[in-house]
Amino acid sequence: MRLRPGKAGKFESAVGILYLLQLALVVAGLLVIQTRFDMSRFGIAPQSPQSQQGGFLPVGKAETYDTDNLYEKIDGKAPMYQENGFVKLTTQRFASDANAELGFEQCLYDMGNTRNAFSVYSRQKRTDVIDIPDFDATGFGYKTTNSIYIAHGQYYIEMVGFAESDELLNAMKGIAQKQITQLPVDEKDRITEIGIFPPEIVPGSVQLQIIDAYGFDGLTDTWSARYKVNDKTVTIFFSKRSNADEAKKVAKSYNDFLISNGAKVVEANTSVLEFLGSTEIVFSASNFVGGVHEADDRNAALKAADTLSKRLNEIGDKTDG
Repeated sequence: MRLRPGKAGKFESAVGILYLLQLALVVAGLLVIQTRFDMSRFGIAPQSPQSQQGGFLPVGKAETYDTDNLYEKIDGKAPMYQENGFVKLTTQRFASDANAELGFEQCLYDMGNTRNAFSVYSRQKRTDVIDIPDFDATGFGYKTTNSIYIAHGQYYIEMVGFAESDELLNAMKGIAQKQITQLPVDEKDRITEIGIFPPEIVPGSVQLQIIDAYGFDGLTDTWSARYKVNDKTVTIFFSKRSNADEAKKVAKSYNDFLISNGAKVVEANTSVLEFLGSTEIVFSASNFVGGVHEADDRNAALKAADTLSKRLNEIGDKTDG
């Protein structure tokens, strides 16, 4: 059928209207889905606000981010999360129903497994924070003047308050304690490596770098902690390898990497290096690579390295046996 020009214009207009109506229905459907997003799966949507959230109510709807758009929420830090197995971020704002000035935003990161979650938690942890010791044994937590940070199973959680308030902090802590009871934890996916360190480490100082520790791509799954030697504190580290031969190869490669970047050997045939005014020590012990990173005091570094080496040999022997 051929249409005359006048009728063709009306036909195109009708088609355009139908297309816009169809698009509007799709958008409306998406909005309904977002509005019905079930935050209770993450323990952050109360059935009874007064009983479950201590009087804090969700404000607006939850937002979700994946690997493609995470940068929209945390521009600049997204690559670190993505390198550590990031799966999804869910955010929700809350406000007190009694005091409009008290509110916070919660960011719940699904990192895929416990080690990924602990890695981002530990690497962003500052030294001037206060650990929260009474979370359950599967989790780690600390607080600042207005925020709470938690690693629990495969989840990393940030609760950032919009004001500095003891009332708000206590409320967030109570909410967090209730939430983590609703978040599943794989009992087989627990962190045991912290027990490998000597007992003199500074509590709460353990970090995990899954890839490229200290800028070297050969150091993976590297655990570090601050270690006390009398009145000095140094950073010690270890990375478990599949066997002793691999540990020796990685230690040598890291040692060569430091030298290629300007480190100087302190004594011939030793793994003690001077690099940018600090002491670096690299060694292998059983099936572990171990060492000291950026120590200001060489004697403290040597004592720490000796203690760590003995500990890793002991642990490695038990593991191998």
